Amino acid sequence: MAVLITLKKIRETKGISQNELARITGYSVQNIQKIEQGRVSSLTLDSFDRFCKALNCLPGDLLEFTSDDDGSGEALIEEENKTDIKAKVNKNTSPTQLKNGNRFPITA
Repeated sequence: MAVLITLKKIRETKGISQNELARITGYSVQNIQKIEQGRVSSLTLDSFDRFCKALNCLPGDLLEFTSDDDGSGEALIEEENKTDIKAKVNKNTSPTQLKNGNRFPITA
């Protein structure tokens, strides 16, 4: 699984050029190109802050999750989560709650 930085997609959606983004954020055009081409492995929180202010977006808008090529990693995590949820619901849910249509335990 990987997390991609989608700066180019957001920048183009907002109609801002690399030059303009560089001017607004204080980064060089070369750094913006490296980020957009995926040639950086991480960004600082300050970078996200600058880009979000310039593009009027949230940090999550600049990130995109991609699964493994074969999907095995994502499927494994999804199956583990389902098992954990089922175990918690079965452990904490009374028959009355299930009968009344409540999918999750009611806590007092």
